[in-house]
Amino acid sequence: MDSRYLALTRLKIPHEVIYTEQLVKSLMRIAETKPFLDEYLGAPQEVKLLRKAKIRAITYSNQIEGNHLGESEVTALLQGKHVAGSKKDIKEVQNYHEALDYVEKLIESSRPIRLSDMCDLQKLVTNGLIEEKQCGRVRTISVSIVNAATGVIIDECPEPYDLRELLDDLWRWLDDTKDMNSFVRAFAFHFITVSIHPFADGNGRTVRLMQHLLLLMGGQRLARFVPSETAIMRGRDRYYLAIRQSQTLGQLHPILEYLAECFAVSAEEVIEEGRQLLKNSAGKTPDARHRKILACAQKQEEFSMQDVVEWMPNIPRRTLERDIVTLVKNRALKTQGKLKSRIYRVVKR
Repeated sequence: MDSRYLALTRLKIPHEVIYTEQLVKSLMRIAETKPFLDEYLGAPQEVKLLRKAKIRAITYSNQIEGNHLGESEVTALLQGKHVAGSKKDIKEVQNYHEALDYVEKLIESSRPIRLSDMCDLQKLVTNGLIEEKQCGRVRTISVSIVNAATGVIIDECPEPYDLRELLDDLWRWLDDTKDMNSFVRAFAFHFITVSIHPFADGNGRTVRLMQHLLLLMGGQRLARFVPSETAIMRGRDRYYLAIRQSQTLGQLHPILEYLAECFAVSAEEVIEEGRQLLKNSAGKTPDARHRKILACAQKQEEFSMQDVVEWMPNIPRRTLERDIVTLVKNRALKTQGKLKSRIYRVVKR
């Protein structure tokens, strides 16, 4: 018996990490997406991706638990617009939004995560949805893990009298694994906490928020852009199957492999979106337009305003006229003739 984690061992909750070939492959896929964000992204593309990530995290973390609101409804709701939906679904979205904001405050505090922080997140997630005495505190009732889509009981959870020891073990494990790969550590924490099921309700959403928090605290900036809930929701049955396999085998690798694959898939989708944003924005910033005007102008001895319009047909003429004025002021271009028939030439350096 593992003397460091007596309660986890006694209740057969796996907590030892083994790096399988499939897990390592997914971690490598995740690593390959990082340079794009580090090297190519900046405002406004970064802002757009962050906004999408937040909407998707809220949407799909709640959908995993049976919420019916989609991305468009969540977007409208957060903009203060009226949305057709049940009060419960709307409240879940509002709660999760507040919980994500609280995660950012925890990041700013730069202190170790405490059990009370996880309880605070659960309180935010379940506020107004369950009995107040079960909000923000370890449960005092027996519960089961249930597939939200089918209602099938996946597993019976530890009894309330075991929870204190289990949570002590969990926080000891968290302290012992500070040097572990931050993705693997966050995914393993996800599973161990789900298996303990410390709360009367809101466990799944709270655990996904904690996974997000652990990744950010582990320096994984990528996590801000990647809502892995998107991929989990698409394969929700596999999510529950992986939990069941890990419980049955007494091994972490089924759930670790699944969560790592979900994160890798979501990260690759975000990078593809980022590339598309960069492609769509090409030529739309002043600097990009100026470079294109000069590149085209250098291919001929002189040119007119009409030539510039033909070079960049998707840009309004008035915008291009302002660009030409700027280039003339910066002495990149010189002019000849009256305004309507003016000719431009590139200044030779």
